Amino acid sequence: MNIILSEERAGAGQKPERSFSQPVILAGRDSSECDIHFDKELFPMVSRKHAELRWQGGTWFLVDLNSSYGVYLNGQKVSSPQPVAVGSMIQFGTDGPMLRVVWFEAAPDRAPQEIERPAISPENLGAPVNAAPVLNTLPQNLSTPPQKLPVAETAQLDFVGDESKPSFRLSAGSAWLGREAGCSIVFQSNNTTVSRRHAEIRPEAGGYVLEDNKSFNGTLVNEQRISTITPLYHNDQVRLGVGGPVLRFNSPLRMPPAGADIAGQRGLIASHTANISIAAHHPDWQTMVLQLDAAANFFPSKDSEQPQLLMSIAFGNTKQLTIGRDEKNDIKLDGLQISKRHARLLQNGSEIVIDDLKSTNGVFINGKRVSRQTILPTDAVQIGTFMLQVDPAGNISVYDTRSKTRIDAVNISTEVKNRAGSGKIKLLDSISLSIQPNEFVGFLGPSGAGKSTLMEAMNGMRPASSGNVLVNNLDLYRSLDSLKQSIGYVPQDDIIHRELSVYRTLYYVAKLRLSRDVSRAEIKQIVDEVLDVTGLAERRNLPVHQLSGGQRKRVSIAVELITKPSVIFLDEPTSGLDPAAEERIMKLFRQIAESGRTIILTTHAMENVRLFDKIVVLMCGKLAFYGKPEDALKHLQASSFKDLYARLEKPVDDGVKQHGEANRRQLTEQAAEEWKQKFLATPQYANNVHAPLNELGKLKLTGIRKKRRLGIFGAMSQWLTLSRRYLEVLFKDKLTLFILFAQAPIIALLTFFVMGANQPRDFAYFVLALVAFWFGTSVSAREIIREQPVYRRERM
Repeated sequence: MNIILSEERAGAGQKPERSFSQPVILAGRDSSECDIHFDKELFPMVSRKHAELRWQGGTWFLVDLNSSYGVYLNGQKVSSPQPVAVGSMIQFGTDGPMLRVVWFEAAPDRAPQEIERPAISPENLGAPVNAAPVLNTLPQNLSTPPQKLPVAETAQLDFVGDESKPSFRLSAGSAWLGREAGCSIVFQSNNTTVSRRHAEIRPEAGGYVLEDNKSFNGTLVNEQRISTITPLYHNDQVRLGVGGPVLRFNSPLRMPPAGADIAGQRGLIASHTANISIAAHHPDWQTMVLQLDAAANFFPSKDSEQPQLLMSIAFGNTKQLTIGRDEKNDIKLDGLQISKRHARLLQNGSEIVIDDLKSTNGVFINGKRVSRQTILPTDAVQIGTFMLQVDPAGNISVYDTRSKTRIDAVNISTEVKNRAGSGKIKLLDSISLSIQPNEFVGFLGPSGAGKSTLMEAMNGMRPASSGNVLVNNLDLYRSLDSLKQSIGYVPQDDIIHRELSVYRTLYYVAKLRLSRDVSRAEIKQIVDEVLDVTGLAERRNLPVHQLSGGQRKRVSIAVELITKPSVIFLDEPTSGLDPAAEERIMKLFRQIAESGRTIILTTHAMENVRLFDKIVVLMCGKLAFYGKPEDALKHLQASSFKDLYARLEKPVDDGVKQHGEANRRQLTEQAAEEWKQKFLATPQYANNVHAPLNELGKLKLTGIRKKRRLGIFGAMSQWLTLSRRYLEVLFKDKLTLFILFAQAPIIALLTFFVMGANQPRDFAYFVLALVAFWFGTSVSAREIIREQPVYRRERM
């Protein structure tokens, strides 16, 4: 019954251990009744009687006592009594204090049957090794090959949510899932969440494994995205893309072993063996117990926003672990921004060093690009959209942040010099927002309200004068080099070369932004996927200038989708489109958001506002409202969305009638301030702004980190790609090409006719110098001006 607990805090180390012998241990803020009590000022998220540890049936169970902010066991919120193990981490509320179970006296009898089995997490992935509280070896039934199973008779795929469809029985061959007609299971052609050949299920080592075929929206097992070959077990749910169709793997003879709940860990085990087990030369393969208080420094605290733990891995008998896109790596990360051999981890005594292997898009530690550096337990290592953390025992956790991108703007203000007089003009006035993962958010407001300014401040294009913009709790301005790979930006004007075909436009974007070692076949696959998603597959070979306005806007969106960003900003994407085209493109944005991306756009159009999850209403650079569209109507007392702006400016119009048109600017600012103060008193502000931002804690002053220059190889590679693209654009523009080649001979011919045979040569030399200067400046200036918008976007 005896148990030893230890409190742990980020940056404060481990506090003295405490021993308890009573059957019930109560934890909370009430010092008179609780055995473990926490200070109210330091931990306001802890309830008076928050939770208890109860001895029952030979083990300890954690019970939530209806606390306000919940109790978490190994990162999983507890909703019913859950058994704890040695090494388990208990957290009281989001960002609250943590206890570690150091040791307890176990009894021979087991837990009662009515107690629910806990969700498996990396902390309890296997049985404890001796008395070590940090490291766990993998379960025995994962370290020995499974017995051969009669898979053909026992395995089938059931359609979740559509029981009318018959189950698909798996056979001895491969089963392909996708939209292509040749697939074993064919999905509707208009279901663009599913790729043409999305994933493959095949028999292997007496069971079945699932492999994603580099699909655009990814493949998930039990809502966890996979990056490598993953074994399947009974009742596994396979989802094709975030928000896509779900299939249930039905094979009663293939039950999941302990520790199989982390899909990425299964793939890790499978990739280190010829079958679905750990190879013999890895007998001490280990996984880590996460220090969740350290992880909270980098990731939002709500369960729904936590990046997915992809895998946990230790060095074992080796001193080096490789990271990259290639299957041969110890840690395989999917994504074409990841190089085949991207980086390596080296164990040097008690230290772990990361070494960038000349990758295209780099390795970042705390937002700063590094070539070689020792990793501390408090460091956040970023490779593409993946985060790595190392615990004090030297174990590595890999997180997938795709579909989990949260953006916070905290008191951002933008001021510019007043060109019409002295002083400065405030374009944004202390705006705070919290945009949750996979939300579709619209910025609304009259002309000059600050919509584009706010967007450019939040995507790093033009940083705000003050305040913080955080992407997954990392400062955007200081970490722009590492975070820009996850951000897409479509400005109001189409910044694409209209002479190129749709396919060649996307091809050159892929060559510039993806890893240098990406093959032509991989580029073709990603371009084809993007064309499918944006509905441009049938126009792939058409020059951009032959497309309609809506189709050109789709090409601009496709340009950003090439890198599969987690968040996409769009500035007035429906401007100039007819109502039908506007509705189609807005539904496309809704579809992209549902596939696991955050979409933020500015718009004046009010016809499709109901498609947004939330809207931001701005007036004179002030936040007048942020919340659900229907709540905005109630807040502004508008009868419809078309009436929204009229209600917003009604106090201004009333004031102009009394005080005259000359006071409109002052009256508008007063009305904007009144709307701002009204919003601060609403439940929408408390729920959508104050509560989420309160989780962030105290923020440091922001700063803009100097951009890192490309190395000589990166610069040469980009120069060659840009030169090829420019030459292709030039040869497509026949008129410009003719002028460039014809103007010099024409001027030379005219000079010949004007000059006589006996006249001095000085005039000819003067004309020759003048023409050379003219050609050298006018032609280059025209090309620089034409390329400037594209260049600025590529430099972002």
